[in-house]
Amino acid sequence: MFSGKDDLRGVASSCVRRPYKLFEALLDNALGDRVRADGACGVDLWCAIAGVTWQGPGDQEVRFSFRQAGDVVAWVREEADGFDWYCSGEPGNVADWIARILGQSGWAPLPSPNVGLAQEGDAQQDRPI
Repeated sequence: MFSGKDDLRGVASSCVRRPYKLFEALLDNALGDRVRADGACGVDLWCAIAGVTWQGPGDQEVRFSFRQAGDVVAWVREEADGFDWYCSGEPGNVADWIARILGQSGWAPLPSPNVGLAQEGDAQQDRPI
């Protein structure tokens, strides 16, 4: 346990959260406009990241809990409450449009019994939020 500034002097960060920061920035930059414009795309994003392990460049891996996934969707949509997105769809259902866009940056969902690919038009269907 650290008791003061001197105890932390020269202690570098472990950077353990760096893959998450990079992935979240990618979500915002690559998917953000679409997710902010259409709540159904926000549901697609929640489904694609809730409980799904994504692997990226350099074998980086990220995985979000259901609650964390809701917070990420809210952050991308610039909303206050991630709980609105919690369990808003089928976790592990990765929409083709999300897989394709993230794949262009070297990210892909790792195979899992809970991961499936949705059809392109799924985001346009009415879904409860």
